[in-house]
Amino acid sequence: MVGQLSKSVTLSAERTMRKWALGLEVKQRMEDERAMSRLEQSIRPFVAISRDTGAGASELAHGLASRLRWEVLDKEVLDYMASHFHLDKAMVKVVDETTRSWLLEMFGKWLSRRVVTQTEYINRLGKVLVMAARNASTIFVGRGAQFILPREKGLAVQLLAPLTYRLEYVMNEEHMSADDARRYLKRKDRERRDFVREHFGYDVTDPHLYDLVVNLEYMNIESAIDLVVHAVKQRFPEVFET
Repeated sequence: MVGQLSKSVTLSAERTMRKWALGLEVKQRMEDERAMSRLEQSIRPFVAISRDTGAGASELAHGLASRLRWEVLDKEVLDYMASHFHLDKAMVKVVDETTRSWLLEMFGKWLSRRVVTQTEYINRLGKVLVMAARNASTIFVGRGAQFILPREKGLAVQLLAPLTYRLEYVMNEEHMSADDARRYLKRKDRERRDFVREHFGYDVTDPHLYDLVVNLEYMNIESAIDLVVHAVKQRFPEVFET
């Protein structure tokens, strides 16, 4: 009799605990949904540019910023992260849009305080992108901005260019030989693809991820700027109403 009573009490306690845990789970989910809703409402329209290495995305971004009077966040994000979060800029640069081995991720901090892990980088990057997007309409270059920020608030652009165009661009900008530039392009393109796949679960080369794909094979950068400006005004007409 005592055993049956004890078993009954235990089952009752288990049911109570399950209900309590379920209630907490539902409450947390509702709080997360409300927080996400508030976040989405505070995010301003933005442009997220994904690019082939050497396609001139920085030039496109600054041209758009001049025309739209928006902000640009490209490599400046590294300076901001280093300053705001008291990180070593050199270490932030090492993990910028790259993937790192699990060994370094696990033991890097133990080996050196100067190491910035990939997890830390992604966490801080997300905070910086959200802060920027809440502060002003911004043009983001790479770094998975379209996967971090609310998709409906942004125009996702993919910028492509032929290999000859990209080789010439990198040779001039980085002062490299043709062979070195070719290796550089291959490495950077691979790192960026791996970065997006590992941290956001997408194939960055999939055209369905973008609202607009711009190929510079038969178009100069000024024409590309015109095209993106038109797309932005079509997507966010309320921003430009006077």
